[in-house]
Amino acid sequence: MRTTMQYRAMAAVILLAFYFPTAAQEVQRIEVVGSNAAQRRGDTAGATLVSRDELLRHGDQSLADALRRVPGITVTDSGGKGSEIQMRGLGKGYTSVLLNGAPLPPGFSIDALAPAMIERVEIIRTASAELAAQGIAGTVNIILRRQAARVRNDVRLGLDSVGGVLAPSGSWQWAGSDEGTDWSLNGAVTRSVQLEPGFTVESGMDSAGVQNLSRHAQTMADNRTRSASLTPRVTWKRQGGSVAWQGFVNVAGRTNVYLADETTVLGAPTAYPDSGSWLDISTVMLRSEVTWQQELADGVKGQLRIGLQHYPRHSDFQFYTMRDGVRLPDVRRVRSDIRESTLTAGGKVEVAAAAGHSVTAGWDGETVVRSQNRAERDFDAGTLTDDRYRGHISRAAVFVQDDWTVSDAWSLSAGLRWEALRTAVTPQGGVQVVQSSATASPLLQSLYKWSAVQRLRAGLSRTYKTPAMLELIPRRYTIDNGNNQTNPDTQGNPRLRPELAWGLDASVERDIGSGGMVSASAYRRRIDNVNVPLLFEDQGRWVRTPANQGRADVWGVAAEFKATVTPRWTVRAHAARDWSRVLSVPGPDNRLARQTPRSAGAGTDVRYSDALTFGADVTWQDGGWTRESAFYAFNAPPSRKLDVYAAWKLGSGTRLKISGANLLRPDALYGAVYRDSGGARLLSEHTRSYAALRFSVEQRW
Repeated sequence: MRTTMQYRAMAAVILLAFYFPTAAQEVQRIEVVGSNAAQRRGDTAGATLVSRDELLRHGDQSLADALRRVPGITVTDSGGKGSEIQMRGLGKGYTSVLLNGAPLPPGFSIDALAPAMIERVEIIRTASAELAAQGIAGTVNIILRRQAARVRNDVRLGLDSVGGVLAPSGSWQWAGSDEGTDWSLNGAVTRSVQLEPGFTVESGMDSAGVQNLSRHAQTMADNRTRSASLTPRVTWKRQGGSVAWQGFVNVAGRTNVYLADETTVLGAPTAYPDSGSWLDISTVMLRSEVTWQQELADGVKGQLRIGLQHYPRHSDFQFYTMRDGVRLPDVRRVRSDIRESTLTAGGKVEVAAAAGHSVTAGWDGETVVRSQNRAERDFDAGTLTDDRYRGHISRAAVFVQDDWTVSDAWSLSAGLRWEALRTAVTPQGGVQVVQSSATASPLLQSLYKWSAVQRLRAGLSRTYKTPAMLELIPRRYTIDNGNNQTNPDTQGNPRLRPELAWGLDASVERDIGSGGMVSASAYRRRIDNVNVPLLFEDQGRWVRTPANQGRADVWGVAAEFKATVTPRWTVRAHAARDWSRVLSVPGPDNRLARQTPRSAGAGTDVRYSDALTFGADVTWQDGGWTRESAFYAFNAPPSRKLDVYAAWKLGSGTRLKISGANLLRPDALYGAVYRDSGGARLLSEHTRSYAALRFSVEQRW
């Protein structure tokens, strides 16, 4: 009843807002006019815009693959859970990922987004008063495809080959305009394959250093995704403003099959030495957004935005034993259904004040209702558990920002955002967990141009990161086989608090020739209430749970370069070094988990003739050891990727593209070690990867 009343109250506020002469538009600081380079030069925060052409350059099937080559971005694979976007090398949700200015729901993977559905990607390294201040590392705003600059249609058909497995894809756009009305309909269908054969080794020693365990296993992971998307958009232009509606439908599925054949040399085997698992996840995302913008008076603009989103998802997990390659009956089966509905609204007014001031003030809010039903049947134990919970998230924020052009060379941006958040989770048969917080986030940014081609930026901001809803529920998720210090169960923590951070950013840029530039940047973050997992033993089983453990310091430097060597040849390169230190964890290697310490990349494009263009990109991400406690540490593998492409114009509007991805096919070695007074436990996992060969043809008319 309470949730229904909250929905009605927000709906009433929205309806009343429509009666006032305000307007709405997607909540974004950046309005794209002109080239990306020109936008970056004039923006006080120095946001980077990744254009549609850059995303489509290599013919990638997923947005995750396209973003791997973007400076300032690292993308990590988490096996069957999908890819994660990182900034400053930080994972675990420190990077805020938005879709049209609204947060993506938990569990949605960017692997389900095809680059053909994207208009551009905005990379915002510092906080903004208009956007939610939950991006401690930064914000990535993904903008869905909109109307083309002119009336046109295009169709793309593609085919990937990975390890002998074929994965087709396709996309299309239909756009038009008639008497003040523009429309477009974009769609994409993709399939992807990820094959990872591997080998794992487990070993153990007692307190005297004598080996008492030795096991190894052959493994095979087969991850396959499928996705279909549709994005309709209609814009009605009116005198002094416009009204736009955009929808988004994404139907996605992921199937992960994992097989392990274990051999024990010393010690006891696991309960299921020859085993397998099958996971099938299906999701549907439905989004509808209405935006209204209107010029209210000379120098005054109003904007209003309303959005609805529904995101149900279902998963079916089966764990079973094997014998001589034949699957035996299930040992455990888990079926889960999650339903999530979101209502968002926001508005702002922009006023061009005197003396070079441009003031923006506004509000935004969000209410989320989420429920989960999870049934787990253990056939060996003869038990059936039925876990259910219902949660509600409400968020409200107000903000004001003053962009002041002090002189032709110097501009300032000062803002304040106040945001309140309440999360309530009620497990079936349990005690309701409620967490409330309110954060004031001031920001100050400055841009100084000491010449027409040289710029200096500096900024101070306050950001935060709230726990995910599942992290607050004290429910145990058990490991299917071989629970130990390096393979523990997981459990939520209802006492988990938000992480708060102060940040400093500085950068210097210089333009080089036509469209080229070189830049260097540095940053520092101080994070309080940092979330670092705790590992403990409970009734013979090892458990991992999130916990606030004091303070962490994060800092780093980065450099970027791009230039046009000749009218037909362009080059680019970037590199970053990131550090972190968790004060409550003894060193060395006491950095934040899953941080990428070093990354670099280089690429080139050559227009050999008017009909032929080719290029290559190489990227590298370092791994290394991370210590989470005095007893436990793990090693993440480095990543090296080489991608090449060649594109031919076969005629008017027809283009053929051939590309190769992951041509270096590097092996990955993951390791973990737990060591205390009772002995040591070591785990190493070695996996191989495959290259992908891609063919695509495009027709425009």
